[in-house]
Amino acid sequence: MFALDFPETSYAEWIQQLEKDLKGKPWSDLQWQLGEGILVDPFYHSDNFSPQRPPLVDQRNTNTWEIGEYIDGSDSTLANRAILDALEGGAEAIEISLTQPLDSKGLAILLQGVQLEFIAVHFVEAYAQKQALEILQLFKHFVLEQGFDPAKISGSVALDSTQHESTVTLIRWVNQELPLFKVCCINGRDFQQGAASTASELVAIIQAGANLLDQLQEHGAKLDEIANQFQFSVAIGTSYFVEIAKLRALRILWHNVLNAFGVERSTVEISVHFSLLTPDHNPNTNLIRATTQAMSAVIGGANRLHVLPSDTAQSETSTPFAVRIARNVQHLLRLESYLDKVIDPAAGSYYIEKLTEELAQKAWAIFQESF
Repeated sequence: MFALDFPETSYAEWIQQLEKDLKGKPWSDLQWQLGEGILVDPFYHSDNFSPQRPPLVDQRNTNTWEIGEYIDGSDSTLANRAILDALEGGAEAIEISLTQPLDSKGLAILLQGVQLEFIAVHFVEAYAQKQALEILQLFKHFVLEQGFDPAKISGSVALDSTQHESTVTLIRWVNQELPLFKVCCINGRDFQQGAASTASELVAIIQAGANLLDQLQEHGAKLDEIANQFQFSVAIGTSYFVEIAKLRALRILWHNVLNAFGVERSTVEISVHFSLLTPDHNPNTNLIRATTQAMSAVIGGANRLHVLPSDTAQSETSTPFAVRIARNVQHLLRLESYLDKVIDPAAGSYYIEKLTEELAQKAWAIFQESF
């Protein structure tokens, strides 16, 4: 018997059956609070979604993402070895943490033998006096020396958002010289720990982005110069469905912000990182947890994902085995689970759609009051 042979059951009929089965108790007793000020129903029905939101395609052709890996850049020689190992193991985006400014020699050692047109390079300046323009100029010079096309090289380096005039100069330079690089990097990872809820975390992220947009405009930047320069780093926790909805809601919210500024079409780039609060001292538990966290990130639409090694809480330096397994989690999600094949795989899930809608509406209302 095919599904079409069964009569459709309306939302009202399901409620009626629930109340009958509960023998006089109100069906609302089965609702629960999510902790976001959001009331969750025991089930969701198509009657509650009319019209239904279309999938969050966002100018993407697939749901693929970059497999990211953290690199300690304090020693260029050791970092180069780690980068090559990561790339050989299937990493596609390297995030290099720099503890001191790079010079041309150090950069050449750091990136020796790296095929830059096939990966993304993200520099993180972990020191006080950030030198984003200097790094990018050195990087472009190295790219040309190695015979690569700068127009095909992607990555990012966070600008110093307190120096707005030099920031506008940097953005214009990047748009011309390294067009696939992003410099308006909003670090939302720190917002998760201090946020009272997921909605307030989302508000903090889009506020930071909107403030930067506003400040750059005040210093002469044009919207078409900066709209596609934004990249959001987001921390993801262990609440599986909520984290999926959070990433989807962020995409909706940032488009709302851009529309409010008069930008009709732009992409939203989201780099997802595991919250440092999630790993514990049991590596086996962390490995299982990493899989579900990674699934949340991918189903939620992450553009880049960094999975923490399972021994992160035990040691400052992870073992090669733990690093490889963390990377392989993403390979399994892509090559065996095919989560990269469907754009917005959560689309049409009534529960996730409802969570997305509630988080986006709640965050947008708070944002409008505060901005």
